[in-house]
Amino acid sequence: MTADAAPVDRRAALKARHREAILDAADALIGERGSADFGVDDLAARADVARRTVFNHFASLDDVVMTACSRLLTRTVEEFGDATAATPAGDGTPAALFAELTDAMRGIDLPSVVSYLWGVLGDLDGGPRSHHLIDEVFTRCVDELSAEMVARSTDSDGLESQILVSSLVNGIAVLAGRWIEDTGAVVDASTRATWDALFDRLVATVRHGYAPTV
Repeated sequence: MTADAAPVDRRAALKARHREAILDAADALIGERGSADFGVDDLAARADVARRTVFNHFASLDDVVMTACSRLLTRTVEEFGDATAATPAGDGTPAALFAELTDAMRGIDLPSVVSYLWGVLGDLDGGPRSHHLIDEVFTRCVDELSAEMVARSTDSDGLESQILVSSLVNGIAVLAGRWIEDTGAVVDASTRATWDALFDRLVATVRHGYAPTV
């Protein structure tokens, strides 16, 4: 490494640390307040940086909040993928894939993810600013999980695996809306039980479909 490169590397590392500290501070404030109801001064104090440092990294406070959401979405997608990859592979049949995928989904703390996003995106009066990011946390999982399931599947063209993943993941997006209505997006033992019950209904619906009973 040249003498000129070392200061550049140190500056880049410092900038990266400041950026992560700002995003971590936004996460903490959202978690404490249940919303993105904080100012730049609050954020800078929590991150232990100057106010101007916030604006050196982000165009606005909204940019900080949306980047924090995007970071959570990326982590959640990765967590889905890791949980699915860690689930022992079955025989590649649709029934085995269904069991693998639902087991992986049960291992993800989805109520906390939904609650966080709702705290960011919900207006202070309880009305939604936007459902797009809440939906995205689930719909972004489809391609990644489809690739994982196709690799495990005996389905020659992967279509059945893709349909299975899409049905479950998009079904969870529907559950998120119902769960928010029923619980106000508060996470505790009771509301986790509510989520589990909704998820059980989703699993039963996808597993059995809508064919008439014989």
